[in-house]
Amino acid sequence: MRRALTGLAVAALALLALAGPASAASAQVTHFRLSGTFAHAFWITRSATAITDDFVAASKSNQGPALLVDQFSENLDANGSITGFTDTLADVTSGFSFAVQQPLASASVSASGLPANTCSYDANFNLIGCTDTTIDATASWTGQGPISRSLSNTHFKSDGFSLTEHFSGTGRAATATGTVGGLTLTAGDLVDAEMGTTNDSIVTVCVGNSC
Repeated sequence: MRRALTGLAVAALALLALAGPASAASAQVTHFRLSGTFAHAFWITRSATAITDDFVAASKSNQGPALLVDQFSENLDANGSITGFTDTLADVTSGFSFAVQQPLASASVSASGLPANTCSYDANFNLIGCTDTTIDATASWTGQGPISRSLSNTHFKSDGFSLTEHFSGTGRAATATGTVGGLTLTAGDLVDAEMGTTNDSIVTVCVGNSC
């Protein structure tokens, strides 16, 4: 389940790096806390002209909301050979709605006209060009099976530096359907989907030349 928190964990590390110290004295203490909910889903669809991968990942935390939508297509000729690739990506923090019904029973996300970027590649994956565009996306998750729980405590210490982390979270497998860029995504197209919660607290202390 913790693998599904990659996006939130990356955000946590980035914000921790930018956070200011609680004290400007010789001992500098930094506190960071990330708490929220998330849902993600991955589908693969096939047609006579393309194989398309669609990924939707939404989260809402004390650091704010985030949504990633990625539609990647392998373009095919009449013989099924790859003629090129197209990738449309939207990575936003506003302009969408996201909600999780507890205890991880269901979730939904809806967005219209998200600012996005579409890049085209030839059959050898050489970039042809990129253009600004917009994309619509919706997804609905329904929890399946038991809710898993994760808990960990980490402590690292070296000369002049220490880090203490407390992590807890829940996760649940799900079925998911949706639409991305006008393409309908069914439960039969689904490869992986999950909903969950996360609560991560990090405290760092550095002294003297280690800061």
